[in-house]
Amino acid sequence: MTSKMKLYIGLLTLGLVLAGSGVWLLHGSAQDKVSIPEGNPVIYERLDYIMRGEFNYLYIYEDGSIVYVEEKNLRLPSPESPPTRIWRTGQISSEELSSLINFFRDNHFDELNDHYKFPGIPVEGSGTGFGDMDGTISIDYQDLHKTVRAAQYISHDDGMTYPDMPYPLNEIYRKLRDIAVNRTAEVARESIKASLLWK
Repeated sequence: MTSKMKLYIGLLTLGLVLAGSGVWLLHGSAQDKVSIPEGNPVIYERLDYIMRGEFNYLYIYEDGSIVYVEEKNLRLPSPESPPTRIWRTGQISSEELSSLINFFRDNHFDELNDHYKFPGIPVEGSGTGFGDMDGTISIDYQDLHKTVRAAQYISHDDGMTYPDMPYPLNEIYRKLRDIAVNRTAEVARESIKASLLWK
């Protein structure tokens, strides 16, 4: 099975898991429009925003190829905001990839805990406040094999940064966001027909 098919199956499976008892159907397959490299990515990031129904996946491959997938409007779909999957691809140079990998290495990413959770901030009259983002960052390159998850951190600038996230996670997040937003271009868009039971 090719890595492209594995990625499609993985996204569909994830959709079914997240939807619970819902069923997802794709309209207008993106298979012919999205070029997914063979092999596994060396850097992977997954960002889940459960309350706003948004899920983002970033894959960076050893040749510098980038695949970025955004799934939006999954929690409260409407005719004006239908559930949509957007495929974006791009490329970074070998020097840029080396610099990024060296940042992981130089900042001892492999020595971080496997999981971090924001302790929350007191909210007057409401208990404790938490953020919506649940993020996972993985690297699988040469001697670096590590996955770190950070949950419930708060962004004060609409997801641009997460300053309370432990270093170097906050800086890696910033670098990967920059790559996803500024180094990719949309190549395909799919409507997702969702029947979701959110409570």
